[in-house]
Amino acid sequence: MTVVWAFPGQGSQRKDMGAGLFDRHPATLARADAVLGRSVRELCADQAALRDTRVLQPVLYTIGALAYLDRAAREPQPHCMIGHSLGEYTALYASGALDFETGLRLVVARAEIMGRASGGAMLAVVGLGVERLREVMRREGADDIDVANHNSPRQTVLSGPEDSVRALAPVLRREGAGKCVLLHISVAAHSRYMAAAAAELGAVLDTVTFHEPRVPVLSNVTARPHRADRIALRLREHMCQGVRWWDSLAHLVGQGVTELVELGPGSVLTKLWATARAELPGPPATPDTRDVPARPATHPADEAAPAARDRQDTAPRPATGAPAEPGGDGATEPPTRPATARSGRRRLPVTRERLGAARFRERYATDSAWVVSGTGDGAAGDEVCRAARAAGLMAFTDPAPGTPAPASLGEAARGGWGSGLRPGPDADAQVTALLAHDVRHVEADHPHGPDAALVRFRFTGAHRGPAGTPVAVRHVLARVTGPGQAAAFLRPPAPSLLAGLVHTGALTEDEAEAARALPVASDLAVQDPGGWHEDAADAYQLLPSVAALAARCPGTEPVHVGLCGVVGTPEQAATAFALGAAFLVSTSLTACTPEARLATSLKDTLARAGEDDVTWAPTERHASLGVPGRVVRRGTLFPARSGLLHRLLCAHRYFADVPAPRRRHIEEQLLGRPAPPPPDSRADDRPLTADVFRWYVRETARRTPAGEPLRPLDHQLRCDPEVTRFNRAVSGTALAAWTARTPGALATHLLTNAAELLTARAPVPADERP
Repeated sequence: MTVVWAFPGQGSQRKDMGAGLFDRHPATLARADAVLGRSVRELCADQAALRDTRVLQPVLYTIGALAYLDRAAREPQPHCMIGHSLGEYTALYASGALDFETGLRLVVARAEIMGRASGGAMLAVVGLGVERLREVMRREGADDIDVANHNSPRQTVLSGPEDSVRALAPVLRREGAGKCVLLHISVAAHSRYMAAAAAELGAVLDTVTFHEPRVPVLSNVTARPHRADRIALRLREHMCQGVRWWDSLAHLVGQGVTELVELGPGSVLTKLWATARAELPGPPATPDTRDVPARPATHPADEAAPAARDRQDTAPRPATGAPAEPGGDGATEPPTRPATARSGRRRLPVTRERLGAARFRERYATDSAWVVSGTGDGAAGDEVCRAARAAGLMAFTDPAPGTPAPASLGEAARGGWGSGLRPGPDADAQVTALLAHDVRHVEADHPHGPDAALVRFRFTGAHRGPAGTPVAVRHVLARVTGPGQAAAFLRPPAPSLLAGLVHTGALTEDEAEAARALPVASDLAVQDPGGWHEDAADAYQLLPSVAALAARCPGTEPVHVGLCGVVGTPEQAATAFALGAAFLVSTSLTACTPEARLATSLKDTLARAGEDDVTWAPTERHASLGVPGRVVRRGTLFPARSGLLHRLLCAHRYFADVPAPRRRHIEEQLLGRPAPPPPDSRADDRPLTADVFRWYVRETARRTPAGEPLRPLDHQLRCDPEVTRFNRAVSGTALAAWTARTPGALATHLLTNAAELLTARAPVPADERP
């Protein structure tokens, strides 16, 4: 017999539920009372209190946990667990994914967030199948209503704005629905209208460390077992996506489950299971039982008598989310602890999919916390982005030179990749094109902080959610070189800048109002400051301080902080993640990929470059300060010539002040033309030496559509530290050739090996050392 334990959700409550359980588990009950600040026993006897969702949800979680402890003391662990809506939290606790108090605090936060939402309604419909319901809703134009719970072929719960839900009920009755019952709830749970609430809950979930469930737990969102690295994401999605209960039951039946035991008040889940057993086909002749393993032979709940377990329950627990054994009895374990014969417990190996921040991967719909970027060197085109997205990575194309083609932007929006955005005279036109094609992500390289074009992109479409939470629908990944620059992106836009955008119609007043409570950047990528920054720190040193700033920025969504252009070996990747990096960005490595928009000869140069082949040269970034950048010096005169022009920039404000012989040499040999005229925005018609310097630097970075440099004698080829480090590390291997360096191959090599290093180097607990 294959058994699943099921935990009911809201709606299963009844007065005096939990009778008998309280006396058998006094220590766990005391822990619940301490977290809630009220007596659970007394709340169960107070029908008026149980009508408040902020009270009911924590109480139901506690009753379910006590029912689990009671059952586990008498019987072996089941093959699988499942929970309906709120019950999923109880199932995760029972499976060992988190400890009792952490689960209770999560439920309290969930209840508080849902309690603040309003303006919605839910309608239980009996007698019409879900596809028939959707057909009627399409016909009636009720596209603002979502399916919240698909419980069985004849029982569905709809969720949406109250007026729309009420208006739909009589229509469904005429279509043959046996019952249409408006539920006693003022929130559109499990629908799109909970997106802001989901974001708020997500910030709480990000503070919790989930362990791999010891017993598989089916997710309401996917109808498949939870994975530890995706639990926070799935619980966040759980707020605004429907409960796929019937799909979950179908999965269990297909896996050979024969018995469902409902742990908690009521018998609704038992009745739904009876329907599933009667109507769903059983497993195939040779069932695939990977998702429902054999019943565990032992379990901590079986190893101690309830009284002993309750005595251990009284020990204080941290609120960090580190999981204990179910019931809160066992010692907490690091997620990467190896299996040992002494303990009999296994650790979860670190995998590439678990590196970095889960919310970052969710935001950009990636499998790995890796970003492929061409911003600044023009290397990443559509081919690179397609390959990166196919490998489960995020990617940003470089629009240089000029505004990106509309067709390219349309594909970017459909493919889910983003575009680079740099300050300049065409920035506003680029933003107009990005918005016209609904591109949602940009990578910003703005050394002087956010400008009006970037703010316009970020906050177009920003609004207040149903709970009043500010929401931005577009994301800005900003490159930064120090805490000061990071702080500029972590603040809301300047009031004067927002006022100007509203005045010109670039933003609405509602968009500007939401922007006043949100940071300009959604993510920060820390890159080396080029040796000029006042604290002389490199990116690894800067990462923790920038992350500390990001943790204090406004808004409910976390600002993720990663490293950009400095990770070229698995050891460096492991170090970055150990320091708290949420993601990694490859820059010059992107230019070495077969799909990159770069000439073959230049790829050869980059793939062979060592430290001796790289030098520092003045670049356009902070041009007036002479901030150097790392460039290849082999086969180019760019480092010497840009250095000469920058020295002249420092000595002479106007190009006409440069001595005539030197000026002629520059125009004939370096520029190949007379000095470029000043920009139209300048009233002064005399070219500045800085104008000449910037023109030269931009021309040396330009290439033909085939990737050939426009100035072969003095081309500019960026080479961030990641390239020389990677070249040295893979020397003599297949990845030494750029033809093998696809975006997926680069990410797999660095992340997989980094994960293995982190797994191997995790400290062994004292009680398991030889």
